[in-house]
This record gives sequence, C-alpha cells and structure tokens, in this order.
Amino acid sequence: MKTDHYTLQCLSCGKIAEDSHTGFLLTCPAEHPPSLLRAIYPISAFEIDSQISGIFRFARWLPVRRILNDADGPAVFHGKNLGKRLGLENLYFVFNGYWPEKGAFMETCTFKELEAPPVCARIPEEEHRTLVVSSAGNTSRAFLHICSQYDIPLVVVVPEAGLSSLWITRKKSPGVTLVALQGDADYLDAIRVGKMIAAGDDYFPEGGAQNVARRDGMGTVLLSFVEKTGRLPDHYFQAVGSGTGGIANWEMSRRLHESGKFGSTKMRLHLSQNIPFTPMVDAWNVHSRALLPVSEQEERERAKRIGAFVLSNRQPPYSLTGGVYDALEDSEGFMYAVSNDEANKAGSLFEREEGCDLDPAAKVAVASLVQAVERGTIQRGDLVALNITGGGYKLLAREKKQHVLTPDIVLRQDELTPHNVFARLHARRS
Repeated sequence: MKTDHYTLQCLSCGKIAEDSHTGFLLTCPAEHPPSLLRAIYPISAFEIDSQISGIFRFARWLPVRRILNDADGPAVFHGKNLGKRLGLENLYFVFNGYWPEKGAFMETCTFKELEAPPVCARIPEEEHRTLVVSSAGNTSRAFLHICSQYDIPLVVVVPEAGLSSLWITRKKSPGVTLVALQGDADYLDAIRVGKMIAAGDDYFPEGGAQNVARRDGMGTVLLSFVEKTGRLPDHYFQAVGSGTGGIANWEMSRRLHESGKFGSTKMRLHLSQNIPFTPMVDAWNVHSRALLPVSEQEERERAKRIGAFVLSNRQPPYSLTGGVYDALEDSEGFMYAVSNDEANKAGSLFEREEGCDLDPAAKVAVASLVQAVERGTIQRGDLVALNITGGGYKLLAREKKQHVLTPDIVLRQDELTPHNVFARLHARRS
C-alpha cells in the first residue's frame, strides 16, 4: 500500500510534506514553536471498506502503508441501563475491551489497541531499525501484543509501577524487548529514556501524540460511532492522561464535518483527569494555554495518589498548536476533576447497571459523565458518546490464558546513561 493516499500538514506554518520513506515524519522541519502535523486525505468522503474487518475498514482515513488483518475495533451500543439511571435517552458506549457479547474482542482490554496497529502499519516494510515506545502501562501492553503478533522489532520502556499491567494473551516475540525503570520512575522518566534509546542508529521513536497514525487510529472511536448511529454525537466523554485521544477524536470530527454529510453542529469535548493529578484541568479552568507551574516533586507525589496511574502524563501535548487546548477551545469543551472515590463509585455503577468491569481510567470517564448530568451540562435528549477506554478484564481472565511479562532489562536511576543503556540493549540482542 503506497502513501499517496495522504500527505502531512503542519498546523503552525501550513507546510505540506510527503511522509518519510525511512521510519515516519513526526515533526515539521521548519523553525517555529511546537506544532502537531495532521494527515490530509484526498478522499474527503467518509467511506468504509466492507471487505475488511476491524479498524482497517477505515483505512482510507488512516496514514498507513499496509493493512494488518484481525486488528479489532471498538464496539458501539446503546447504554440503556446507565442512560436510564442518569436520565439520558441517547447515551452510547464506544467500548474498547473484551466483551464478546457486545462485539468487543480486544484482548489487551484497552483502546490503545486502536493505536498500535496503525502505527505499525505506517512503518515501511523495508525498515530495519527497531521501534521504541514509552508507556505508563496500557500503551505498552498494546504494542507488546501487536508487535509480538506481527513479529515487529520493538523496545518498550515502562516505569516499574506499570509492570503489573503488562500481560498479553500470546507469547512475547523474541524481537520484543521490555525495559523497566526502578524506583520512583514515572511516565515522564520512561519518555526520557525512550528518547535516549530512539536517538541510537538502530532505533527510531514511535512519537506519541506527534504520530498521526496513533491519533487517527484513536479517531476510529468516532468513526465507529458514526458508522453505528449515522451522526456525530453532541458530546464526547473521555478520561485523559496525555489528551491524545481527545485531540484525535476532535480532529476526526472536523474531517467528518468537512465531508459535508454531518451538519455544522460541533461535537463538544468532555475530558477528565484523576484528582489530585489534574494539570490540564487546572490550566483549562483559568483558560490558560500554558500548564500552571508545579514543582517536579509535587507532580510526582500527586501522580502516586491517583487510582488511574495511566493518566499521569507530566508533559501532555496541551499547549502546542493543535493540542488539547486548541481542541477544547474549538469544540467549546469542558474538563472535569474526578476523585478516586468518585471513580470507584462510577465503576461500580457501570458494572451493576451494564454488567462489565472497567479499567480505572474508564471509571474516571463515567464519573465525569455523572458530574456533567449533575451540572446540567448535557440534556436528556442529547446524543452522547462515552469512550470506555478499557474494560472486560474479569471475563478475559476466565476465557484466555494470560502471559505475565517480566522485564528483559531492569535499570536503576543511577544506570540511566546512554553508554550503559545501549550496552544492556546490545547484550540483550546478542
């Protein structure tokens, strides 16, 4: 599959570029403040390839070089029970996890399984270098799963606190290396070490929010919703750590508007974070484009106290052009701060009313929906999309064998030098 079905446009200077033939382009080469690139597709109509299952049926709006078969997509269904409880007539779940009864078959139980396949499918087949991914937990599980399935060389860097979430339902490929950071390391530390590794000649970075394949992969949440309901939602709810999912679905809503078939009403973003780690909520509440100054020690302490550890990104793409701030501003959006207690109660409510357990981040999203109803932010007849970013762990554990992963390399804080890190990677490869 060629890359002539998309180009990349810088959201700051407007420059158009072809995708890189080696690896993939992540940033604009021009000198200006930080900005995201966006994939531009010559096919403006929303089209589905009915011959393909999973998210690659939306391949015309995915920046990929090939199709990966069996890449599952979300299940979209009417949340009648929870909707009735909350007084919402048109509440729909976009469920990303394992719930076969509802048509959800993601064996990582997380919507990060929407990111990994398009990112991997964007890599040129002749690429000889190794992909590097940094994660707090769920992203790494998805990439470990997909790269093991398709034998794609990978290095994953995670903080030690994220190891409990690292299991997959297949054996890890020999070409996949798991690096764990000991001590008080968090997501930002994993990002720093990942950048160190990706700077090596034999490696290249996945790119996080900068990777258009990651964002448009997550944007299939909205495409799946529109495919099911025939229209854009009035409101879109999701818990966020980096906010990339919010950006992605905002971008996809703009594409759908530009197709000319979905009216002019904007989809309003409703994004939430877990108290006390709420840097984007705090900035948005005072309408600040810049995150408010907080010491690194205080950030680390706050991150330790949240139930949804995966929401603890200390450098989210909030301020840059095309980032979370712009998405919220353009969509006239809202942000919510959710306590651990509120999240747990919301998770119990969902499981009781709908019959499935949720990921901690998804519990935060449900709690934000409860807050919005209480505030009167959404109305009874509004069409609401609730992105359930993870769930179905209990059923998966009963039905599938889980391979708990142990690190191939463990690094202490005093070992995080390029010389030492590359020596350990070389020893692992040989």
